[in-house]
Amino acid sequence: MCTIIHGIPVVADPTLSQKKTNIIVSEVIKSWIWEGRQLGKIELICDGKWVHVCSYEKPSIQFFPNK
Repeated sequence: MCTIIHGIPVVADPTLSQKKTNIIVSEVIKSWIWEGRQLGKIELICDGKWVHVCSYEKPSIQFFPNK
């Protein structure tokens, strides 16, 4: 199920608590902002003792004159 946290769509494993999900999402957002990239979506997947974080960048669209 997809939820919006800090304006970012997040798909989180149901075994993760809302508090833990918010902490992870906040850390990912901080690192992306520091790198100057725009975060588009986050997926959190639990695998035993580990949480796999898949983060996706927003597509960048640019227009150039065709002369």
